[in-house]
Amino acid sequence: METHWHLYEKDFFWDLPVEKEKFLSLSTKRSLKKNEFVFFEEDPGESCFYLEKGTVKIFRVTALGKEPIFFVRKAGEMFGLAEVIDAKERKCNAQALTPSVLYEINKENFEFLLSRYHSLSRKVIKVLDRRLRYLGEQIENLMVCDVATRMLKLLFYLCCNSLIDRASLTLNKPIKVPINLTQEQMASLTGSCQQTVSETLKELQQSGLIQISKKEITLLNPLQIIDKISQ
Repeated sequence: METHWHLYEKDFFWDLPVEKEKFLSLSTKRSLKKNEFVFFEEDPGESCFYLEKGTVKIFRVTALGKEPIFFVRKAGEMFGLAEVIDAKERKCNAQALTPSVLYEINKENFEFLLSRYHSLSRKVIKVLDRRLRYLGEQIENLMVCDVATRMLKLLFYLCCNSLIDRASLTLNKPIKVPINLTQEQMASLTGSCQQTVSETLKELQQSGLIQISKKEITLLNPLQIIDKISQ
């Protein structure tokens, strides 16, 4: 089970109240409408972001017009870290999936915080390491897992925050997936196509692992799903 909890990221500043206060004081608050872009591929990487509310997808557009999604950033997460540290151009696009609120800090102010607060620097290193391992696992999933397993892993990933935030950590009770993705977006995240995603979701529902109602997906027994994706 432990191999999957690294997908979960607590609020970046949950144990850094002083650093958070200083970060917010040096940042610019931005409110985004659904589908509004935060930045585009090849933009200068001159800032990074703390997502206070909403969800943001990190993706690229291929020469064939496909849009593979690499990450879905949730409230409490930082993004744009790699580019701002190296001062490189953006490698992906960032677009709000829902109405969102974020704080943007420029490179100069962020580097000042990193040099002043070593705890913040360590947190950034840990987050980047966790995300690198996540991408490695995604590559492995595409090579060795069928679509059903990749779909279950995605749904579990989207629920990680809610599962761990439960006081008793009860994993045998149903939980709704808190982020509503389209089947096209699920296909992009699992390296599949919309038709296959639709068929896979139906199979997972028939097997009693999930329930689909009014575009909402519920994991009926997260513990059973953990056992299945750990095999």
